Amino acid sequence: MNKEESYRQKSDKRVAKIAKQSGGHVTPNSGATPFKKGDISYPNDLLEHKMTAKQSYKLNKSDLLKIYNEALRESKEPVFMIDFGDIALIGQVKKLHLK
Repeated sequence: MNKEESYRQKSDKRVAKIAKQSGGHVTPNSGATPFKKGDISYPNDLLEHKMTAKQSYKLNKSDLLKIYNEALRESKEPVFMIDFGDIALIGQVKKLHLK
């Protein structure tokens, strides 16, 4: 088993645990199907989960746009979670329409 596989398995277990404890449903294959997207689905929200064992996480605009568009297609609110193991950042993803 290589390092990537074990990390993926660890992440999948973490997503399943979060979904179970928060009343969500795990999206099969982490949303890599044409129909179901995101990592955890709730009645009104679609959550993208990113886990890291490092002390920092580089957040890209493309990550936010991805979950924003996927949630929009499912008529749900987009939520992004950065999970450091013992602490997490969970936030809504919104497009700003400032003038």
